[in-house]
This record gives sequence, C-alpha cells and structure tokens, in this order.
Amino acid sequence: MDNCIRAKTPLFFQDALVDDIKKITSDMRFLAPKTKELVSMEVFSQSLPIFEFSAAQDENDDLTGSFEYEDSQMDDPILKCPWCIVKIEGGEVPGVNEWQNIQVAICFGVFNNDLRNQGHREILNLIQKVYSRFAVEPLLDGQYTCSGDFEWAIQDEDTHPYFFGAISTSFKFAGYRRENKFL
Repeated sequence: MDNCIRAKTPLFFQDALVDDIKKITSDMRFLAPKTKELVSMEVFSQSLPIFEFSAAQDENDDLTGSFEYEDSQMDDPILKCPWCIVKIEGGEVPGVNEWQNIQVAICFGVFNNDLRNQGHREILNLIQKVYSRFAVEPLLDGQYTCSGDFEWAIQDEDTHPYFFGAISTSFKFAGYRRENKFL
C-alpha cells in the first residue's frame, strides 16, 4: 500500500480500478481477431481509443474529405478485442463531510470465433473474477470501498464472433472535511 495515492478523487479512483482490473485479468489470454494469437486484455479508462483512418482529399471539393476504409470492420475499436473499459457512470456527495459515492461499470469485449458460439463463457468468467475480487476484499487501493451491490449483463443478441458484457457496482470514499480553525 506504500504506492497508494491518497488524494481521494474520482479520477484517482478510476486509475486505481484500471490497475486492479489489469491484475485481475493478467493470467487470462484471449484470441485477437486479426492475428488469431492469444493476447492479454487491454484495459481503458472511460472509453475505447478513437481509431485512425485516412482521409483522402476529394478532387472536386477542396473542403470535403472522403474516407477510405480498408477492412473497416477491423478499424472499429469495438471490434479490436479483447478490451475492458472502466467507466465512471456518475457519483454523489450527499453532504458536507459525507462520503463520496461513485457508480462504475466495467465493460468487456472479447473475440471468439469457435463455431460452438460459446464466447459468452469468457465474458461470464470475467464478470465472476471482478465480482469475486470485490466480494472477498472490498477495499481498493487502501481507500475506496466497494458497496457489495453488483449488477451484470451480457449482450442478448447474437454477435458471434464478438461477445460483450459488463458488471456494475459502486464505491465510496471519504470526501473533504470542513476545516475548523477554532479546534
């Protein structure tokens, strides 16, 4: 716990949770869509990175760019699996000197092209790992406490060979304390 940042803010909470999810998934490997190699999960804060595309200048209009997509499906960041997004959904500070509450969703995307169409099993394993981590030890980074209330879901439509799911919960941590110069 010596390396903990003791500034209790939503941003530092998110960074700590990203690091924890990396540890939780470090022993897991997932199929990469392009290379078909087994790779580690990438974990991102709040959203997936924006994919890059090339803009080709339209010969008839200097101000309009046209976009050339080669293998556009693979350029879509949603399909660049495996990934995890640690997304802060909201929060509240119910009053001065009160604990701050943050709602967070941990979203997963994996690629599994097996014809048995059972990629949801990988998503359920990821959800279970997150749940077990915080059900057994609710403290994160020595300062953020998981509420113990969890909701999870997996996609309800067939998206083979891509599978998605998420688990959400909330954390609380001490907010600012009003100072009293007379004490």
